[in-house]
Amino acid sequence: MTPSADALTQGYIREHDQLGAGLAALTDALDRLVQGADPAAVRALGESRRFLRDVFVPHAEWEELTFYPALADLVRTHGDPNAAMYIDHREILRRIEGFVALAGRIEAGERDPALIDRARILAYQIQALVEAHEKKEEEIHVALMRRHLSDREQVRALSLGDQLGHD
Repeated sequence: MTPSADALTQGYIREHDQLGAGLAALTDALDRLVQGADPAAVRALGESRRFLRDVFVPHAEWEELTFYPALADLVRTHGDPNAAMYIDHREILRRIEGFVALAGRIEAGERDPALIDRARILAYQIQALVEAHEKKEEEIHVALMRRHLSDREQVRALSLGDQLGHD
């Protein structure tokens, strides 16, 4: 990799780190607001709103306009087209594992509000990830299956899940 390509790649990864930090600042501001009407938290919420509008949205737009199209052929030729779906599953399952552990503690009698709040946050994260994942499955995989597979191939693709009790 040339120094300029390496620098650009590292810059892209650093930008993701900055996006993560901006999102963490947003959740931190909201956590502080739950504790009370902290003027600094209100200001931080405004900064987070600007961050989402002025930094996060342009980053996503740039990725869709140039980055993803530039890599589409590479993914088709050298990658796994389902890799993003597998990553979704890993992230959903990781959060489920955390939620199950917290829920067990709550069921055992722990009533720490922070513990309950963490379980609530994980539940919302699971819900959001699953909703996005299912939308990808339906808008991409099911749509392709319906357009390009015969009825018999569709039945074969779906029948094992049906036999296991999955609708």
